[in-house]
Amino acid sequence: MAPETADLLLAYDWPYDGPFLGLLEQHLSAISQSLLSVNPQRLAETSLRLRQGDLTARAFLDRAADTDPAFEPLEGWAAEHVPVLLNPPADRRRVWKKSNLHWKFIRAGVHTPYTLMVPAFSRQPILDVPPDISPLGKPFAIKPDLGGGGWGVKLGARSWEQVEQARREMPNDDLLLQELIEPETLEGRRAWFRVFYACGEVVACWWDDRTRLFIAPVTPNDRQRLGLDGLWSVIEVAAGIARLQLFSTEMARRADGCWVVVDYVNDPVDLRILGHAREGMPPEAAEKIAAAIAAFVARSA
Repeated sequence: MAPETADLLLAYDWPYDGPFLGLLEQHLSAISQSLLSVNPQRLAETSLRLRQGDLTARAFLDRAADTDPAFEPLEGWAAEHVPVLLNPPADRRRVWKKSNLHWKFIRAGVHTPYTLMVPAFSRQPILDVPPDISPLGKPFAIKPDLGGGGWGVKLGARSWEQVEQARREMPNDDLLLQELIEPETLEGRRAWFRVFYACGEVVACWWDDRTRLFIAPVTPNDRQRLGLDGLWSVIEVAAGIARLQLFSTEMARRADGCWVVVDYVNDPVDLRILGHAREGMPPEAAEKIAAAIAAFVARSA
């Protein structure tokens, strides 16, 4: 008997992914493609079926192994048996460290905040010569090199003593010290954006860096009227650097017209949707992302 085949096998461990997965399933079903989503409750049963050959998949997307080691064997199985991997494991792990991307963006001609890198306290407790932090301005940001979702980020630092305090609070993390970018104002909005890249589709949204809330999608009229082509050109460069099929980035435009990438490559992407979560993306953006993933899976199959 031939094994059951899922067109897209998707692993997740965050219950807030539920609404987006329902949307993705609708888009896949509309083009005769199937989704098999695996959460922690279904992991053991699904893994057994895969090992026994009762189940297989044509494409795989992991949204769990980074936070739940129980999913790592599934990720390993997919790397060996699934022909199409969205966000392959090696590329995902490479982008998790901000320092891996910082110089790549600069060499590609993309502006980034002025940044200093500070070694982890556990690796180098005493710095013989602390770096000159004056070019960062005041205040500046302190960020762990590894991680996302705002974890460990401190935005109001003003002194080297605060850096040392952060080193002790996160002793195993290398730290990035970054200048804070002040965007220009466009028709009453801060020129700050969250931009999603989904299998070749670019979905740009206005985003408020102060409230951390989405405002609205960037419309074609916005793009033309306000000269926002940079959102598309910069994220295309980011896609070439990241080599991922699904990620997001955070960009701002300064008053001098310069585009600055503030948060380089986010994986896994926060797929919460407004209406289900206060911090979620606009539903129109979620629709475009789901449709792009479904079309990619269909093309790959």
